[in-house]
Amino acid sequence: MAGVRITKLEWRGIRVPLRDVPAGREAVPERHALLVWIHTDDGLVGVGEASPVAPGRPEHTGDVARILHDLAPSALGLPPSVALGVLLALAPQTEAGDAARFGLETAALDLIGKRSGRPIVTLLGGVIDWVGMHANIGFEEPAEAARQAAEAVARGFRSVKVTLGSHDPEVDVEVVRLVRTAIGPAVRLRADADEVWSPERAIDVLCRLGPYDLDLVEQPVFAQDLSGMAQVRRAAPMQVAADESVASLEDAQRVIDADAADVLVVKPSRAGGLYASRAIMELARDHGLGSIVSSSFETGVGIAASLHVAASLGPASMSGIASGAALEHDMLTQPLVPVRGHITVPQMPGLGVEVDLDAVNHYTTDLAGVVMG
Repeated sequence: MAGVRITKLEWRGIRVPLRDVPAGREAVPERHALLVWIHTDDGLVGVGEASPVAPGRPEHTGDVARILHDLAPSALGLPPSVALGVLLALAPQTEAGDAARFGLETAALDLIGKRSGRPIVTLLGGVIDWVGMHANIGFEEPAEAARQAAEAVARGFRSVKVTLGSHDPEVDVEVVRLVRTAIGPAVRLRADADEVWSPERAIDVLCRLGPYDLDLVEQPVFAQDLSGMAQVRRAAPMQVAADESVASLEDAQRVIDADAADVLVVKPSRAGGLYASRAIMELARDHGLGSIVSSSFETGVGIAASLHVAASLGPASMSGIASGAALEHDMLTQPLVPVRGHITVPQMPGLGVEVDLDAVNHYTTDLAGVVMG
């Protein structure tokens, strides 16, 4: 791409209602997201998603847009591969900066892949693969959680994740008991406590859940309490996964040094991009830990990027990238939703998806910008 130069960067905010989906303990009615496009002088366009960690608010997408506005002039006139390094280096080390990195890197790699005829996953060193998904069950009463889990298995999911953390431990035990009964012994069962337990409460509840063969439990205690996480990991009869504890490669190293987890959950929008996410996955692998790629209620653009990341080290592990179905529209002409519990990594060059511009126009907000030259 030596002769190709960037001529324009543009971005648009969108507001997409959420369907009746699991969203932890908060009622989340809509997703505020931000899409970014990079244009080159040969007519190619790369697209990425620079959405803040879900659900996002207008002020959060506004923060990201301001970063894009400040960074865009530095990319004009540069080849995409050169601009990529410049933009990633200049983006601030903040949550908004990480979201901007994710979007800009995805858009640049989309361009590079289209130009070379290669899917992004191969640029990352991975393989085109199908990615198995777990079905998310929100913070529900036991009978409702079991009903939703049974429906997910009927649709082909082979893994289910329930949200725990009730004030009454008996309720958590009953959720897991009824869900396990509903899905049978062959389907994987995971749990997410969303940081709500103390180490002592976590150990008590998780030991009581031992008979139900949980695959893992995510973030049983406060994200910064790595000593508490390590205490739970030593006592729990299932694997412990660090989610909110892992926002960067440095965070991942701290979790590993503390022996605080068996599995690292990687969210590309939080980690600051595709290569940053892959680095966390490599670190986990090199230390004998597993990794799970998870979305953060991105549109189909961000989900496509996450799928490429999930397969970047070879065949993907069971992932949490099925949230596209949670949106009223995922902004793609061909939605990326699970079929029989899995989604295939897009195989066309670049990101491998087509944005539905009519949908973008329908859900657009007044947040937009363009820098060209």
